[in-house]
Amino acid sequence: MIIDFIQEIVRSHYGMETSEVKKLTVGAGSDTYFVNTDHGKFILKNANINEMNHPQNEPPLCGFLIQKGLSVSEFIRCKNGDYTFTHDSRLYHMQKFIDGNSYEWHTAPAWLLSESARMLGKIHAALTDYPPLPVGIGENFFKYMTPENALKSYESSYRHATQIGDPCAEDIAFRIDLIKRFSIPAIQLDRLTRKNTHGDFFISQLICGEDKINAVIDWTSAGIHPVVWEIIRSYIYAAHECRNGEIDAEQLIGYVNEYLKFSPLTDYDIAMMPYVFYYQISVCDYYNQYYQSTADNREIYLRQAILSTKLMRWFDKNADELSDTLVTSIKNVT
Repeated sequence: MIIDFIQEIVRSHYGMETSEVKKLTVGAGSDTYFVNTDHGKFILKNANINEMNHPQNEPPLCGFLIQKGLSVSEFIRCKNGDYTFTHDSRLYHMQKFIDGNSYEWHTAPAWLLSESARMLGKIHAALTDYPPLPVGIGENFFKYMTPENALKSYESSYRHATQIGDPCAEDIAFRIDLIKRFSIPAIQLDRLTRKNTHGDFFISQLICGEDKINAVIDWTSAGIHPVVWEIIRSYIYAAHECRNGEIDAEQLIGYVNEYLKFSPLTDYDIAMMPYVFYYQISVCDYYNQYYQSTADNREIYLRQAILSTKLMRWFDKNADELSDTLVTSIKNVT
């Protein structure tokens, strides 16, 4: 039984006796367990290591951020002094349980929307002093994640969707049409501000109290990305109106201005913010990931696919206007 297995792992690697084990969220690449022990409450996590996930980097990174005064995951050393161990090719680590709640997509109250932006700005400012993390959205991303390759993937997904009678075929057909005529200003990667960042900073990763963020969790995907990608992405997953794939320019401006209180952006960053995110969601075939995945919660890919298609429909008509509005409205950039 999985409970017996978790109890044995905690006993052998941490020297703790476990009285309760509860499986929490099941990520596409990780499993997470709440464990109540004779030494306190903890979260045990195992995760695959791949080009996007680097769980071995989480403990030292979070330790650095704690020293910087930020509220993040606090990891526990194993009996041998290491923060991680492997079992059956999976990497495990354990962190202190953080009391609080996480909000669902698109349900952020006003205070959390502001605090989320400020927290991200603080993270980017602090990580300026940290050694370079693995590159995420960089040269290789734009080399391989092209509209041409996306088209091939969408056509394959469309064939599969029609074969199984999936109603998502209509959305995939839209993506095929859009990617064939995809046109945005050329993204000059070397002009974008790229920094160490969380890599998956959004509302579900924020453990919240009544009116504050208690901690930012899940640093598995930490890497170097264009910072504007993480800014607009975190806003979209939090703001109410984005549930339907629509973006309120004025609210996004307020979000960015809160971020700017702690970390700078350039004029080019501001202008390209909509296009960087629009490009990323347009060339990533979440439908294919959904069809191919064997993870327990593969539905996360379908949810991402449906939301991103709604956003693509909106950006197709409004990306240029949003970029112009951001440029003319956001001040105090470097």
